[in-house]
Amino acid sequence: MADPLIERLESFKQYDEDRHGFLRDLVDAYSQLERELTIARSDHLDQLNSRRLWQDKAQIAEARLKDSQESTAINGFLLCLIDGDGYLFDESLIRQGATGGGEAASRLFDNIKRHIQQHDGAVHWKIIVRIYANLEGLLKKYAYIGFTEEERALRQFVAGFTQSQPLFDFVDAGYGKERADHKIKGTHTRIDMTPLSVNASVADIPDLEQLGLFLSNIQCKHVMLGVAHDNGYVPALDPYKSNPITASRISLLRPIRTGWEFQSLPFEFVQFDSSIFRTEELPNDRPSYANLAKTASALRQPTASPVLQNHKPKPAAAAKDLVLRRPIYPGPIYLNKDDERIDEQLGTVGDRADANLQLRIEQEGKLCNDFHLRGDCMNPRCPYVHEPSLEGEELVAFALRARQTACGTGSRCRFRLCVLGHQCPNQRPRGTPCPRAHTCYFKKLHHVDPQIDHQHGEL
Repeated sequence: MADPLIERLESFKQYDEDRHGFLRDLVDAYSQLERELTIARSDHLDQLNSRRLWQDKAQIAEARLKDSQESTAINGFLLCLIDGDGYLFDESLIRQGATGGGEAASRLFDNIKRHIQQHDGAVHWKIIVRIYANLEGLLKKYAYIGFTEEERALRQFVAGFTQSQPLFDFVDAGYGKERADHKIKGTHTRIDMTPLSVNASVADIPDLEQLGLFLSNIQCKHVMLGVAHDNGYVPALDPYKSNPITASRISLLRPIRTGWEFQSLPFEFVQFDSSIFRTEELPNDRPSYANLAKTASALRQPTASPVLQNHKPKPAAAAKDLVLRRPIYPGPIYLNKDDERIDEQLGTVGDRADANLQLRIEQEGKLCNDFHLRGDCMNPRCPYVHEPSLEGEELVAFALRARQTACGTGSRCRFRLCVLGHQCPNQRPRGTPCPRAHTCYFKKLHHVDPQIDHQHGEL
């Protein structure tokens, strides 16, 4: 009888133990779930906080972006850089002086404004125009070709242009044939520009820094360049042609004659009204030079020169009193098979003639290139020595000295009166290696084939 009770008691005890074990497992499982829930809740809260934080940051960033976009849209601007030595204003405007300058600025503003209407938000853009020119050179050029009215009114025109628009500047880049380029761009060889003065120095110029500076400015929406007359600007524009976004922000103002290297660039060309800039190039010659071609050949063969006696300096003659001499220039322009200019051989010069020339320069001062090599000087205030005019071998020696300075246009020069050098004078005979190599000022012309093929203007 006892055995069944004991067995039953044992079964109850086992049941209790199982129940306690189950409850312990249940409590442990609950505790584990509670811990996991706590961790999950914490992670969830972290995610909520993180999302809210990033949402706040996103909202702030969007607000700032919107403000920035509105600000740049309102304060955006177009920059127009123009080489004033290559883009000359119409003479009818220049003759009006300050009034013409204001009118030119107004016409230029209207043309630019009309062009940028195709761009979104352009209605808010400000227009900044900077024109760089060698004013002294332009004055000499106008005087040289007989544009007396333009010469007198040019400075007033420049002042009127600058004063008429608050963001327009006509800057005198200084004397020298490449000074305007120096303000806009970098070292190049000018292709089309007629020399403004044979006594002007050629400037060395760095990179197109202004363009890069403004293109990196988010408020600069577009850049318009008046430089397409000069192939020397092309290398400075090369870094921007492969990026379609940047290229779309650059346009070129079409000149009288577009440099052939610009045709391969992806930039848009802009044509302004013909009432702003000249549509024809300035004449190269003075009016009185029409009959000089025949007399120019009279001195092709140099004659012997006597030993020079002491010269007495004479003041420069006034322009109206000048008498035409027998100039070295103008002469034919010889070209090789590559259409590169070849300087005409002037003959040899004896040591005595060169010594006479040097003695005169030491006694009297620097001689005037215009008077002695071109036949007359149109500058009544010319500081250089005129009379007596050079003759024979001394004149040839002086011409050869002038050729020691490299022409800024190089072998592409087509200016009949250019007295500067278009080939390296150190390559003797022509075509041989230059002893100065890369240090030579004519190093860019060392490759020129010296063999004459034809004259400029021949078919």
